Amino acid sequence: MNKLPVLTKNNEFQRVYSKGRYSASAFLVIYVLPNRLDKTRIGITTSKKVGNAVKRNRMRRLIRENLRILSDRLIKGIDIVVVARKAEETASLETIGKELRYLLHRLELLDREIE
Repeated sequence: MNKLPVLTKNNEFQRVYSKGRYSASAFLVIYVLPNRLDKTRIGITTSKKVGNAVKRNRMRRLIRENLRILSDRLIKGIDIVVVARKAEETASLETIGKELRYLLHRLELLDREIE
């Protein structure tokens, strides 16, 4: 189980926000920008609208796990920032995964279709 490469610096996030494309749904927003690397880097942020620290961290864990599952299907050489907008009381691995796959499909970031 490898860790995903992550965006860590504020200027990396700001560059993706200002120059990248995005797609939004009720609970998530995904920003995407090509990078000059041969790997896909991930950044996850959660708004305080999601709730207290426990709820925000849970949402980040759910998003990170879904991205780990989808990591072999993502195209290479992009920076992705996922923003959790609102708390979903019934947020589960499946519901977040479904929404994440929908947004990634809309942005044409998935290499292969689901088997």
